[in-house]
Amino acid sequence: DIIIYGDRQHPEVQALLGWSKTGALILEPGEIAQYKDISLSPKSVLISQTTQQKKEYYILAESFKQRCPSLKVCQTICRATTQRQEAATALAAKVDLMLVVGDKRSSNTQKLVQVCCEITKAFQITGVSEIEMSWSAWARNVGITAGASTPHRTIKEVKEKMEEMERMEQEQNKQPEEKVQEEISSGNAVKEYHLGDIVTGKVLLIDDDQVLIDIGYKTEATLPRREVFLEGEQTLKEQFTIGDMIDVLILKMVEQDDKIIVSRKRLQRERRWKELEEAMKIGANVQGLVKNVVPRGIIIDLGSGMEGFMPGSLVDVKYIPDFAQFRGEIFAFKVLELNRDRDKIILSRRQYLEKELETKKQETIEKIKEGDIISGVVKRLTDFGAFVDVGHIDGLVHISEVSWQRVGHPRDVLKVGEEVPVKVLEVIPERERISLSIRQAQPDPWTVAGQEFAANEIIKGRVTRIVNFGVFVELLPGVEGLVHISQLADFHVKHPSEIVKEGDEIEVKIIDVNTEAKRISLSIKDARPAPRDFPVQPTPNEDNQGVTLGDVFGELFNNHKIKEE
Repeated sequence: DIIIYGDRQHPEVQALLGWSKTGALILEPGEIAQYKDISLSPKSVLISQTTQQKKEYYILAESFKQRCPSLKVCQTICRATTQRQEAATALAAKVDLMLVVGDKRSSNTQKLVQVCCEITKAFQITGVSEIEMSWSAWARNVGITAGASTPHRTIKEVKEKMEEMERMEQEQNKQPEEKVQEEISSGNAVKEYHLGDIVTGKVLLIDDDQVLIDIGYKTEATLPRREVFLEGEQTLKEQFTIGDMIDVLILKMVEQDDKIIVSRKRLQRERRWKELEEAMKIGANVQGLVKNVVPRGIIIDLGSGMEGFMPGSLVDVKYIPDFAQFRGEIFAFKVLELNRDRDKIILSRRQYLEKELETKKQETIEKIKEGDIISGVVKRLTDFGAFVDVGHIDGLVHISEVSWQRVGHPRDVLKVGEEVPVKVLEVIPERERISLSIRQAQPDPWTVAGQEFAANEIIKGRVTRIVNFGVFVELLPGVEGLVHISQLADFHVKHPSEIVKEGDEIEVKIIDVNTEAKRISLSIKDARPAPRDFPVQPTPNEDNQGVTLGDVFGELFNNHKIKEE
């Protein structure tokens, strides 16, 4: 089914109608609304009279394409005609009167009158004989244009006549000189292009398999679907919108048909290569999507149909057993190697991360000051303390600074990954060394001890350490008191372990509290007198079953007496 957009009586349309063996449907300009419900088949073809207005034709084509996506639209409007109409439109906006010179039967001339009338006052004339003297009285600026077939001599005569009328009007009214503006009869010059040129054009029509673009040439440029990067099931209509201004590369020129084939894919790829080359040269960061995971590393989608390879050793600063977790993520990285001939691109996220970590480490060192209390995360536990990350740099908390309590090993009170408050004790920038304290970031328990404990009170505590001179008893977390060996019992004690052992819960009496010296003196014997450490002797009335000293040592005493005699 052939649909012709044009004037039914125009010779060109009549010729097209005669050429169509099965007949054709003619759509007259201005009657388009009457044909909004016409039947369209998958084999329908839309063509236009070469001198029709391009804008209206594309509106009609887009309307039909929405109803019948398989409709084939032929670009038969003459580019020179379109350019002439555009030039006339621009000139009409600057003048009070437009004169369109040309034959009244000329469709081309009629279209020029039509577009000019939409903007300003316009008249169609065939020559100087139809010029009215009254026009110069109210039109201070006059524009002249002409149809494509109008002889240049006729245009020149019209211009000279208008200039003569202008001079006469000036002599009569003595007014400043008016201006007569003339459009170049041939319209704007058609641009010349060559293979490999990069041009900017306006999207005019979007088909299933191609996009038509106005680049200022005789005909619209064709952008095939294969020359566009489309994601998955994406269509051309999803990527482009009519009216979009896009850059394309001229791929092919067919002079006999005035046809230009352009590519967006190849232009984007070339530009991406240059971006990557510049990034590698200056060490700039680049971003890409993790597309796939392979045994030796990761495949990165760089856009514009390009992919790069990131070896496993360059993915992270630490060992990663499985890269599958990164699939679908956006990575930032450095470009290590480029080879266009082999289409080879090697990338490194590790280099990027190391640079970022170093930058953030320096920022942390410059920011924190001695005495600051900040938050950190426990990264590693050792016999001598804990390493805490305070912002991409680890500081050391010595075991003596882990807690107010006595700590045998940091793991007794800390866990890797735990967030803790720390106080900055020392910062040495040149050595990238930071000393921290967890206990000093917490309240001093001795300030509580001075308020809660008083002399002569009897309280409970836990034995934490036993030494030769006494026993240390924990009264509060971080607060210990000393029971001197003399205060363990009311009899002689050789070693405190004879009375208590570590971990025992006992009662003690407070003898003295000295919070400034962080010292509390305690007593066990004053809290509860300890029993004497010797056997209890039985009384003589207990059926003579007891044992006396004479029974045990009698013979010894007798031998001693004989020696004395």
